[in-house]
Amino acid sequence: MTAFAQNRPRSSARGLRVFVLVVCLVILGLEGWRYWHDRGHEFTRIQAETLNLAKSLTQHAQDTFELADALLVDVVDRVETGGTLPDAITRLDVFLVERVQPLQRIKALTIFDQDGTLLSSSLPGHRGRVNIGALALFQHHKNTTSGDWFVGPLIRDPLGGDWILTISRRFNKPDGSFGGVIQASIPPRYFGNFFGRFDVGSQGTITLLHQNGTILSRYPYIERAIGSNVLNDPQFRNAKGSGNYDYTSPVDGLVRIGGYQRNHIFPVGVIASVGRDEALARWNEEFVFRSSIIGLLVLTIGSLGWILAGALRRREYAEAELAVLATTDGLTGLANRRSFDRELEVEWLRAARQKTPVSLLLIDVDQFKAYNDIYGHQAGDECLRIIAKTISEAARRPGDLAARYGGEELAILLPGADEADAANIAEDLRAKVEALRVRHEANPPSCILTISIGSASRIPSLDRSRIGPDHLITLADAALYRAKQSGRNCVASAKAA
Repeated sequence: MTAFAQNRPRSSARGLRVFVLVVCLVILGLEGWRYWHDRGHEFTRIQAETLNLAKSLTQHAQDTFELADALLVDVVDRVETGGTLPDAITRLDVFLVERVQPLQRIKALTIFDQDGTLLSSSLPGHRGRVNIGALALFQHHKNTTSGDWFVGPLIRDPLGGDWILTISRRFNKPDGSFGGVIQASIPPRYFGNFFGRFDVGSQGTITLLHQNGTILSRYPYIERAIGSNVLNDPQFRNAKGSGNYDYTSPVDGLVRIGGYQRNHIFPVGVIASVGRDEALARWNEEFVFRSSIIGLLVLTIGSLGWILAGALRRREYAEAELAVLATTDGLTGLANRRSFDRELEVEWLRAARQKTPVSLLLIDVDQFKAYNDIYGHQAGDECLRIIAKTISEAARRPGDLAARYGGEELAILLPGADEADAANIAEDLRAKVEALRVRHEANPPSCILTISIGSASRIPSLDRSRIGPDHLITLADAALYRAKQSGRNCVASAKAA
């Protein structure tokens, strides 16, 4: 009996383990195959959307060049008919300005003579001072008898120095010989601004490319990227007229999923892309969620009661952590805006019943945007943490609440503090921040980190039609504005009737 009793549990346990193992492997295998299949469908959907966007924007680029070429044809006809004598040039000056002025797509229309010297332009003041004889577009028209358009390489504008795209045509003298070149300039920023109308996410880009691989324009517009070449990228070099183009950006190093479309008329193309991580973020969230559910199911099948107890403990811990996260600003560790609004409402009602004052300090970091621009966003985050620590030390009375109100704006709620108390606390806080001596070159004259504070104090009324918590915020915000207008690094108190 003893041997039997010992062997039977071992046999049952072994069979149970095999059964649970088989069931778990089948569940995990089926779910894994389904997730991978869904991921492929998500990739296909993203690629189709980016390709369709690229096709639409390529058509817009074509429309832009066709519009510019229509202007060129008109001007060529006028020049060949009217000639280039001074009276004719004077009329052309007016005509060019009138044609270009209403068009955002066209920066300038310019006429150059047979030597490359500027005769007339929609941008006045350059006649005789600019010569493009050495440019590829001029040499192309000079060395060919064709009257067709020519889209030249990206160049610096001879009339201003900015990057421009050019499309040009030659015009002839009455005897048929080369008379000069008429050029339309298209600013790359126009395409960058236009591409910005389309939502490709915070990691997405839309790029206008020359067929030789040169980046002509880009959204987001980055000046240093304009004029660079992606022809060395084998994926681009092997790309055909239309298709998907997944690549690692040479500009910012992000991996993107894109669609590429070349124009069949003009030597340009468009890559519309989204960041791979961002585009798959929703799918990844669903994957994590569903995987967690399946994992819990597998653990439930293969575990005993103590697993459930452990899961409940983990769930309670997660809920407590979420409760803390829901009321705390992740960067500064202060209360977040939701907690601030709730606490302000509670303290307002308490003060209204007790007829005691409530004060509010709104604190803004002086020249914080400039601080970010100079020292970087990581340094800006560290700056906010330093100031938040100083502020939390200032809110040391029972009931005081330090919170991040929004952006670089912080707040301290001071229940029971009157106007004088609030002003003293504010001035002490301002002095402590100034005493930190954190370097801030863009905050003259001290060139150190400082704050401006708006202070407001009111005795609440239960009658919300007269005054409410929002009024206290409005007063403090107005005081903060006065502090900024008064030269920053100071405290301003609200003057309320």
